[in-house]
Amino acid sequence: MKRLPFEGKLLVCDMDGTLLNSSSKLSCENSTALRRFVDGGGLFTVATGRMEQSVIEYLDALPVNVPAIVYNGAGIYDFRQGRLLWQANLDAAVAGPVSMVMEKFPGISVQVYHGGRTYFVSENEYSEAHRIREHFEPVRAKLEEVPEPWFKIILAWDPQKLSDVEEFLKGFDLPFRQVYSEPQFLELLNPDATKGSALKVLIGLLGIDRSSVISMGDNLNDIELIKEAGTGIAVANAHSSLKAAADLCCTDNDSHAAAEVISWIEKGEIPL
Repeated sequence: MKRLPFEGKLLVCDMDGTLLNSSSKLSCENSTALRRFVDGGGLFTVATGRMEQSVIEYLDALPVNVPAIVYNGAGIYDFRQGRLLWQANLDAAVAGPVSMVMEKFPGISVQVYHGGRTYFVSENEYSEAHRIREHFEPVRAKLEEVPEPWFKIILAWDPQKLSDVEEFLKGFDLPFRQVYSEPQFLELLNPDATKGSALKVLIGLLGIDRSSVISMGDNLNDIELIKEAGTGIAVANAHSSLKAAADLCCTDNDSHAAAEVISWIEKGEIPL
């Protein structure tokens, strides 16, 4: 039997700022190219900070055919089976520092992720914009009322103010890491939860070679994802640190970046 052109190759795309345009829409060009890639035997999935429920609305246009990396690397979710295959939760002790952040920095938004739901402990204009963009309805609760385990916490605020919050949290000797998914979102995660570490797990689950993996991203939370793949690609609108870590740079997210990368694969311009 003739081997399909993209058989054994895995393409992993960040969503916001990479696969989706500035209006959080998937272009027809990207969707068509991705279906061509999958029809040619390719494996495709997303690696996103979103929870699984915020990805589902795109699946009619996104030909995801292997498990997805969600919660910024804190989980791997199989949409076919409707369940998590792997997860790395936050230590419950993180609640103490987060409570202190709320006291010291009034006005900050705290969003806690558990069980496919987002819990709004405190809100501001940044959390409201987030809710509208990702089309989810949050549960409003006090921090101590949020069920455990927690996948991640988003601290949403003015980017200049968040830098002070970041410095404050560095004073705690607790097992959590901080990463910016967007300038207004500072995320707290399990130290072992990165998109890169989750990609390494996914590669093992799929039984493929790292050299056959292409990843795409735009922000600081994508650096490990870019480094773990055989070929890491930054979109033109990416953070400068991500561009420095990438092997290649493609067009921006408003110019059908995924379609351009797939055309490179088809032309043999990306060695796999």
